Amino acid sequence: MNAMTSDNCRVIWKRLDVVGHDACRIALKDGTWHIDGTAVFAHAEGPARLAYRVQCSADWTTQSAEVEGWVGARDLRLAIERDDAGRWMLDRTPRPDLDGFSDVDLGFTPATNTNAIRRMDLGIGGEAQTTAAWLDTDDWTIKGLPQIYRRDGRDTFAYASPTHDYHAMLHIDTFGIVTDYPGLW
Repeated sequence: MNAMTSDNCRVIWKRLDVVGHDACRIALKDGTWHIDGTAVFAHAEGPARLAYRVQCSADWTTQSAEVEGWVGARDLRLAIERDDAGRWMLDRTPRPDLDGFSDVDLGFTPATNTNAIRRMDLGIGGEAQTTAAWLDTDDWTIKGLPQIYRRDGRDTFAYASPTHDYHAMLHIDTFGIVTDYPGLW
């Protein structure tokens, strides 16, 4: 379920792999894109509630991301920032292993596929390989995640994560929001 205009979108996703949902709003404010949401879901560590904020430049390159909440008994709070030269900092500590990446991918929400899809702006048949600064929900650390996006149709992307031998056909709406993430959302 979603509602949108050319400069904002609101969506609720239902998790398919575990009990859970995610409510998200994406809006253009003062020339930058803001992705704000909250995901509530079952996790191996226990119930989880994570609020997230991602800010992207006008071309959808990630500038910063914040996550705050809890997973089971674990409190989680992180802040990641990318400067104009492409250098990343996690909680104010430089992360040169992430330097040069354009996207953040929060592994617990499909919201952060939108920034990559919009930033790449692929035409039908176009393909791009990218590496995202990825929040891994297995150990809650940030690491590089190689990804491949190929636009197969007006509203479909073949997505691959070679590290995990994962492949899926993502369906999007006209805004670029994932509306179907097979087996997950």
